[in-house]
Amino acid sequence: MGFRFTDLFVPRHMHKNPEYRKEGAAMLTDKAVLAKMAEIDIDEGVRQAAAKRLSELKDMKGSS
Repeated sequence: MGFRFTDLFVPRHMHKNPEYRKEGAAMLTDKAVLAKMAEIDIDEGVRQAAAKRLSELKDMKGSS
């Protein structure tokens, strides 16, 4: 399994490692991508992180 050189060029939210995908979800601002991650990612933790970030973005827009 190990590290691959190509892993350097994969966006965090698309990485094969779920921990990296969680980190990526926390940095995303694209609501469509977050919604898709929250719906279909195979890792429950990633789905939850994406849903949480999506909720934060909606709250931020509503409070301004």
